[in-house]
Amino acid sequence: MNYIIWAESNDPRYNLAVEAHLQTLVKEGDVILYLWQNEHTVVIGKNQNILKECRARLLEEEGGYVARRTTGGGAVYQDMGNVCFTFLASPEMYDLKRQSGIIADACGFYGIETQASGRNDILTKEGLKFSGNAYSKTASCNVQHGTLMVDVDKERMTRYLTPSKEKMKAKGVDSVRSRVCNLRDLNQEITTQGIMEQMAESFQKEYGTAQILKLSREDQEKIRQIYESYCSWEWVYGQSPACEIIHQKRFGWGEVEIQMHLENLVIKEIKVYTDALDIGLPQAIEKAFRGRRYDLSDAATDAAEGESAIERQKQVKEVIDWIAEIS
Repeated sequence: MNYIIWAESNDPRYNLAVEAHLQTLVKEGDVILYLWQNEHTVVIGKNQNILKECRARLLEEEGGYVARRTTGGGAVYQDMGNVCFTFLASPEMYDLKRQSGIIADACGFYGIETQASGRNDILTKEGLKFSGNAYSKTASCNVQHGTLMVDVDKERMTRYLTPSKEKMKAKGVDSVRSRVCNLRDLNQEITTQGIMEQMAESFQKEYGTAQILKLSREDQEKIRQIYESYCSWEWVYGQSPACEIIHQKRFGWGEVEIQMHLENLVIKEIKVYTDALDIGLPQAIEKAFRGRRYDLSDAATDAAEGESAIERQKQVKEVIDWIAEIS
């Protein structure tokens, strides 16, 4: 059977949860086209280090979302000027050429010629990237999902996908930066709604008439459970590979250099160097940080409050606030 499903949410964690659940619904002979949009979002690949890929804290402070998907590939910024698509098919129905042809046909409706670049990207004939793709599979379902840049805010994209320049040695898959364009740069008539409708039409032209897939209450409950796991710190941040990071700053009372070894973005090892007069300050800072999450979202002030010297408490708190701000 052929199915189309339109997302009802713009929360990337929820939309990715729907995608994950849809994989369990695919039966022999099935092909599903899932169309969705995310609002003000950075989505990173499964094996990426979030610190290297985006300014996550800034994005969240400005009302955005950070999400981690289950497929590989690089980090992408998405807003309501972007369209996400997913093809889910039983193994015998999965055909990358047919699926990519649907995208080409939808773009061709607007007079835009496309070309494939390797396995993951779709480019304009001028060689500008407007679509990135990633893949996964289970025993019963193969998945291709990707993006279509229709009218994405490229200034915001650059802002959030430019991480801080801290000294860092990290494992994880780096994003490859490419020259990108919006489809509206090539045809002002294109809208996100229009390209989604054209995708649906091209899908049915290729596979035949499709039914609109409706999710049951049971489906919704299973999606909710996946969504909760996708919202967790452990998934979004804690999946980041191990890394070494160095921070330096001069305070009024002295200069501090902090060297940290992070595993799953938890501070496992830390060494503090300072020219401050208080010789016990490095150990106090190390005590406050060791075993904490790097963003200090699990609170580190209690260790500082336990110190006897008032001035030392103040200095440790300054360091905590600094790292919490830049992490």
